[in-house]
Amino acid sequence: GEGKSITSKLDRYFYRTEWSSDSKSVLVAANDDNTVSLWLQSTNGASKKLKLGNLCITGSYWYNYNYGKNGSIAFIASSSLSPPELYYMTSSDAIPKKLTSFNSAIASMKLGKQEPITWKSDSFIPNGIITFPPDFDSTKKYPLVLRIHGGPQSASKEQFSAAVQYTASRGYIVFEPNYRGSDNYGSVFCMAINGDEGEGPGRDVMRGVEELKMRSYIDTSNIAVSGWSYGGFMTTWLIGNYQIWKCAVAGASVTDLIDQYSLADNGVVWKFLKLNKSPYTDSISKENWIRQSPITYAQNVKTPTLLLSTTGDERVPISQSYKFFRVLQDIGTESKFIAFPVGGHHPPDPVRSKERDRYWLEWLDKYLK
Repeated sequence: GEGKSITSKLDRYFYRTEWSSDSKSVLVAANDDNTVSLWLQSTNGASKKLKLGNLCITGSYWYNYNYGKNGSIAFIASSSLSPPELYYMTSSDAIPKKLTSFNSAIASMKLGKQEPITWKSDSFIPNGIITFPPDFDSTKKYPLVLRIHGGPQSASKEQFSAAVQYTASRGYIVFEPNYRGSDNYGSVFCMAINGDEGEGPGRDVMRGVEELKMRSYIDTSNIAVSGWSYGGFMTTWLIGNYQIWKCAVAGASVTDLIDQYSLADNGVVWKFLKLNKSPYTDSISKENWIRQSPITYAQNVKTPTLLLSTTGDERVPISQSYKFFRVLQDIGTESKFIAFPVGGHHPPDPVRSKERDRYWLEWLDKYLK
């Protein structure tokens, strides 16, 4: 028979479901504000959000949870100060019980506390996550480091992140902004990126930065921007359009939207973001693709920039980084390009992942005082 949507009233983005044993409901999870929420969704349309406290279920495009035959629920989750562990609920009304302590050694470490932040940008109220250095003192000033999430259909949340904690441990305040295109606030916010991939999200990020600059402990003369994938796209967009950065790290960055459409494995997605108009058949669309591409503004970049990529990246071909690096070299902007000789959108093994993080942090340490 005909299918019907049973989660339309929730206005969130769901990537998987698990049927209940009686087939009268499903368990669904999605990015929601500053966390990942879990709902018990009946087939008649009624839903119930489960009470998970400060726990954020792990995963992004495949959340880590299972529904038992007796109505019990198991999931993997973290909090801002606790790495992922396995949790169990006897029913959808129960309090989650932690079953494992694989990361108990972390409990003895001093970590950076997190807090959410919201601000006004056009008609939206975006949010983001701030992580403070472990020894944070509000009477002192700290450099600000932006770590911008990829996707763009994804979100930064209050959860444990080794990379963020490691960055904060160097004495930096870390800001993870959820710009329009993020999927934590529903379809209107998420789809606002269509045809406006750089300018609108760029305003969202910069207005978040302006909100933070009003805090006395932010060193406004020491601000860095960084990100991977769409976070890399946002990084290269921001350094070409705003001149406030001490340094930048752009990983697997889309820099030319037309090249991305032509060469990437998901190029058709970019056609969808451009309102399904090809730059090769519609001149107005082509002008917009060019206007929204960071490469168009690369000659304006004065920010010392580190570019990172894998040589076999099918999602964002390495040619995107080559192209941007060539411009920076030609105009004399201090820049460095490191390529990992492997396939995949990220360095796939722990050794190269660690190396990527080391290069990333060393670049920040070189320019932030």
